[in-house]
Amino acid sequence: MESFASQRSDSGTTTHISAHEIDLIRYRDNRTALFFKLTTGDEFRGAIRWYDETAIRIVQDDRAEIVIYQHAIAFYYQIPK
Repeated sequence: MESFASQRSDSGTTTHISAHEIDLIRYRDNRTALFFKLTTGDEFRGAIRWYDETAIRIVQDDRAEIVIYQHAIAFYYQIPK
């Protein structure tokens, strides 16, 4: 079961944010180094620059930026410091 956080907007409506999205926001805001393994076997390391419902753009250590489609991600995790 996925947990959700509620957030009230300026217009008074309530929106729900999934636990997955909360993690992505935290990783993006903290510029956390992540490891991504794709369903193709490709591997990437970098920090999230932006994301939306279909893709995640990461900045790699060499400043190269890459867009990864979310459906292509097998798993990802935070790289230990």
